[in-house]
Amino acid sequence: MSLKKAAGLDVNGWLDHVARNWSIDLSGDEQIGDFFVGQAGPLTAVVKTGDGKWIGGKPADLAPHGRGGGWGQVGAPDRRVFVRDLIEGKNDSAQKLASAFTEFARGATNTVLAIEDSGETTEQVQERLLAAMSIARLRNPALVWRTVLSTLFAIAEGLIKTECVVGVISHASCGLSVQKFRIRLEGEKGDVLAPERRSAAKIHAEALGLRQLVSRVREQALSSQRALLETSGVADSKTLPRLAFGLPYQPEIIRRDNGDWEEVKLDAMDSLPSGGIEAASLGLQDCDQIFLETISEGNIRSHLERILEAAGISVTCTLPSDAVARGALVAAQRMGNGDPVYFDFLPRISTIVSGSEGARNFDLVDETETLEAGRVYRSPEPAQLAIPRGYTTTPVYLRKEAELHPRKATIQLTEPLAEATPVSLWVEQKPAAGRARIVMEAPSLGRHFTIDWDQADEDPREWDNIINSLTTPPPSIPERLILKCGMMPWNDAPNSPGMLSLLEQMDDERIDWRQMAQKASSRPNGEYSVSSDGELPSELSPVAVKQLDKLVRQAVSDTEKRLRAGSRHAEQDNAALQFLTWQFRRTPDQVAQWLLDCIENHSGAVGSHPFVWHQANWVLVYQGIARTVNDQATEERILASILKRGIESWNYRAESACVSLLLSRSQTAPLLLSRSDVDKIAERAIFEFRREYETQYTRFNYAPFLVGGLLRWRLKEPWALLVGQDPVADRLAQAIIDARADLLNRWGTDDAFEKKQRKYLPILDDLLAYLTGEGGNPNLLLALYEA
Repeated sequence: MSLKKAAGLDVNGWLDHVARNWSIDLSGDEQIGDFFVGQAGPLTAVVKTGDGKWIGGKPADLAPHGRGGGWGQVGAPDRRVFVRDLIEGKNDSAQKLASAFTEFARGATNTVLAIEDSGETTEQVQERLLAAMSIARLRNPALVWRTVLSTLFAIAEGLIKTECVVGVISHASCGLSVQKFRIRLEGEKGDVLAPERRSAAKIHAEALGLRQLVSRVREQALSSQRALLETSGVADSKTLPRLAFGLPYQPEIIRRDNGDWEEVKLDAMDSLPSGGIEAASLGLQDCDQIFLETISEGNIRSHLERILEAAGISVTCTLPSDAVARGALVAAQRMGNGDPVYFDFLPRISTIVSGSEGARNFDLVDETETLEAGRVYRSPEPAQLAIPRGYTTTPVYLRKEAELHPRKATIQLTEPLAEATPVSLWVEQKPAAGRARIVMEAPSLGRHFTIDWDQADEDPREWDNIINSLTTPPPSIPERLILKCGMMPWNDAPNSPGMLSLLEQMDDERIDWRQMAQKASSRPNGEYSVSSDGELPSELSPVAVKQLDKLVRQAVSDTEKRLRAGSRHAEQDNAALQFLTWQFRRTPDQVAQWLLDCIENHSGAVGSHPFVWHQANWVLVYQGIARTVNDQATEERILASILKRGIESWNYRAESACVSLLLSRSQTAPLLLSRSDVDKIAERAIFEFRREYETQYTRFNYAPFLVGGLLRWRLKEPWALLVGQDPVADRLAQAIIDARADLLNRWGTDDAFEKKQRKYLPILDDLLAYLTGEGGNPNLLLALYEA
């Protein structure tokens, strides 16, 4: 046995016991190693002495303090508080509760206090008990379920000798607490038997609970001696709890408020409740042994044994009334020696996370895990959440096992976030050690937030209903812009030859690139000769395809000659280049690289590159590369080159058009944008909207197109740019609303303006529908292209 002082406490307020591995002789000397068991109660209390100090234990049992006016000032009711009321929080004073422990365990190196295995032992109750033990200056205090302690007592007494399944029926305040344990061999050498608790105990036979027994006796006593007990106070009678718990009793002398002494004679309970126990409902059929634990004695203990036997439950043995305290001493000694005490499950705690699949449950505490008592559990995988840019608050939904309703906590920030900020949510907890510590950590902010369950708002909805309310489908995304091809541009029209005729008439020595570019860019009946994805009409003959390929090679050769000649000597004619860009993604990759070099190294300059001898040439360069680029790496370089410059320097037909077309036509370009990129493009769109208010909207082409292209960022962030959730979306929506109002207020200006109204108003309505999450025209980007 360890030479460290250890104490086991069963301070429950009904009938308290203490077990220690030391005793104190008459001279006051301590003898470590001696076994001592003490008792106080029943219905223990703490009392206030003359010097204002609160004391508990046996001295409080014997003291007249608080026992009524017959004892003078000492008998004032506020000088006695029942321990049970302190445990339950009816009198919430940790200082008073601490005095109930002090006399029992002063000086112990390790102290274990028993707690009921029932729903009444809430996390708040656990914290209250631990706070009181701390105030009492008990070293290394720990709380352990009394069902566990009963099992440890049985192990120590040799009643359990090997791995097995054990059932415990524990007499609790609210009924019979039924628990089942798997006994495991643990420890460094695998020779220590320890119980594993995998769920909370179930309560049966509420009518047999200790609280109900005391109430039943009190009612019977009041019916026979009401006048006496009401004038002297039920608290004065020690006989009542003795009758309730089957303890020996004899006629009692109590002092009335007027100072007179009077004898009280009470009878045992007329009848005891049956409890209505059924063996199947207890779930102990697979147990190798079953133990009954109760602080009661005599007729109450016998009654419990009889009703269990009548229900067909084979109890191995009924443990002595001090078994829990003695089991607590075993636990304290194991803790002092570093041996495992027991293994416990942790109540499941869940939150809700959202992803591309919508909202879903996320368990912060895995219900399948058990943890050795005294160890700290931390979520092995924290929940990954995010606080959106611009927000100052973020909600966190939580669910706790055994709690009636989920809760919603709101995290408050001091100022709006400049960027969407990832955060992790995790739980830290010890078994039977009060409330879990729920922490939200934001590394990029250098902060963490502790979430208080009690301060969170209760949500009466079912957990699945909350998830479903957050699992609305993500807002829709406009279809990618695909400009189809067809045979109409290839065939002759009444007043102009088609592309087939031009190819047939082609003179290798003298090609009219201007005519070829004009035909390639024409779109009769909404059809190009080559689709924006670089496809050709299926009806086109192989001969015509070869002729087109030859023409493309010639255009590349002529353009390459101009590049080699340099900006000073090259002919100022981009017709061949223009023809190439209208081949869309069928254009050879080197063309996009030429245009990219022009953008990266000569952007804004005039005369330094063969493609640019006039500011208007940049329109072809930017729009041309948007048509021809065919790989993600080049798209990334284009966007980086444009976005590194201030949006105020953009030209609406150059940079704005290029970004609009890239985001609209490409499947990959939207995925390249960061949140800051999106915000920058949105600011340019807002600028272009506001610039056109109260004008003729002559430069409005790409303002709505930018917004339409940005909506495709939802491919990367499904819930992005949603009004009410994203401040940037709010600003975009307001810019659109203002433009719409401006257009409507000027109806009847002239025919040209009315044409613009008819063209843009439906598009603005669709953009608003997308921003508000209501969907919209799936072919919005095509409508924008054709506007």
